[in-house]
Amino acid sequence: MNRLTLSTASRAAAVLATAAVAVVGVSASALAAPTADPSASSDSPSATPNHPTLTTIQQKAASAIAQRLTSLSKAIATVSGSSVISAADKATLLGTLNGDVTGLTALGAKIAADTTAQQAATDYKTIFTGYRVYALALPQAHFAMATDALTGTVVPKLTDAQTKLAALLAGVDAGKNTPAVQAAMADLATQLAAIGTATGGLSATVLAYTPAQYDANHALLSSARQSLVTARADAKGARADIVTVTKALK
Repeated sequence: MNRLTLSTASRAAAVLATAAVAVVGVSASALAAPTADPSASSDSPSATPNHPTLTTIQQKAASAIAQRLTSLSKAIATVSGSSVISAADKATLLGTLNGDVTGLTALGAKIAADTTAQQAATDYKTIFTGYRVYALALPQAHFAMATDALTGTVVPKLTDAQTKLAALLAGVDAGKNTPAVQAAMADLATQLAAIGTATGGLSATVLAYTPAQYDANHALLSSARQSLVTARADAKGARADIVTVTKALK
């Protein structure tokens, strides 16, 4: 391969790498808020009527559990088939989601067998406080997909583009290494380092959260969500730097 062909191929690879940033926007879009609970305005037992009968509670419990089992089944299928979630995160997530299925199924049977409204009401609350399917478990899946797509797909492609551009600027395109290009390359390095800082240990931290922790702090995911938002912005900044340098080398 001659020098001209090598230069053209490297520039093309750098341009293609910028398209990877689109993955961030798609996979992280669900992180704006917890998944909506179809049975209530929030993941809480507040919709239970005052002084309900045993039958009423059992019916509400059966409906709430069925909705959660359906949502969990869909999430399990998505996680299982995902090509972006790391093996470790996938194992942790499936353990959580399948554990919720097992627990909620058993809880449903217990509530159906309760003989007093008082006991059924107590068990009914556990659907929410003991599992937090919509407030925590499903958002954990979204976080893992978004973060792993960023660190496992987007960042490697951006880094590859950085390497190829640096080689061009040190070789066949050395004459185009202007102060503006140098500034863009320096910013690219800064953005990639910032992504590493923002995402370091993020999936592991979020996947380790428990319903009890969420019960004690409903803002539990806020810090992690902001870290991911920051990392996405850094990735877009890195993409812009690559575009700037690539255009300068044309």
